Amino acid sequence: MATATEEQATTSEEQPLSEKMQSSLSLEGVEPELAERFRLCRSVAEECVTDADLLALLRAKPNPVAYDGFEPSGRMHIAQGVLKAINVNKLTQAGCTFKFWVADWFAQLNNKMGGDLKKIQAVGH
Repeated sequence: MATATEEQATTSEEQPLSEKMQSSLSLEGVEPELAERFRLCRSVAEECVTDADLLALLRAKPNPVAYDGFEPSGRMHIAQGVLKAINVNKLTQAGCTFKFWVADWFAQLNNKMGGDLKKIQAVGH
């Protein structure tokens, strides 16, 4: 016979990743549009400093700035590009202004593509 702890562990392991990542913050009483913006933002992140801070940010700023910083190290795999596009679309649907940061100098310091800054920038842009 399984104990309650074993049953909880089994149930937790069987949950889809999207359910495991659900916010612990109750959105009851939150305006529907704000709640949807929160869900969209939270769906692209595995971690959030605090859900309450994210909700407060979305409430205070209709267009917060989101960014993706990456170090070019070669051609991007198609799946990585598709996932990046999906996540950017979700954040822009949530009202975020999106910025891409290309860490070309870091790639040069890490000797990616032989440290050739022109090649790194061509791949990054």
